[in-house]
Amino acid sequence: MECPECGFHVDYKVDRQCPKCDCLIRDQSVLGLYEIDVAHNNETVEIAEKKISDAVDFASYRGFSGVKVIHGYGSKSGKSIISGPAVHMMKRLARKYGGKFTKDQGNVGASIIWFSLK
Repeated sequence: MECPECGFHVDYKVDRQCPKCDCLIRDQSVLGLYEIDVAHNNETVEIAEKKISDAVDFASYRGFSGVKVIHGYGSKSGKSIISGPAVHMMKRLARKYGGKFTKDQGNVGASIIWFSLK
C-alpha cells in the first residue's frame, strides 16, 4: 500500500510511520466504516479473500470503526459464489481482531466487521 501523504510504498502491517515522510500510518483517530466491494468486478474467491484481508488490516491500523464488505447475494445468477466464503472469512477476522461480525441491515449483499474501540 502507499502512504496517504507522499505515496511511498509502506507495509501497513509493520510500519507505524512512513519511512520517507514520517506520516503517522497507524493513527488513533476513529473514522467511519471502510468500505470495499468484492462482488462486482468478476473477483474470484481467492481475490475477494485477499481484498478483504488487506482491507481489514488497513482499516484496523488506520483507526476506522470497521469494514463494510459488499459481497453480493446472487441477485442476477441466483447464487453468490463469493458471499459464503466472504462471510466465513469475515467472522474469523472479527474474532481475530476482537471485533464483531454483523450483516448490513440496509443491504442483504453486505456484511460488516466492527472493531472494538480501545
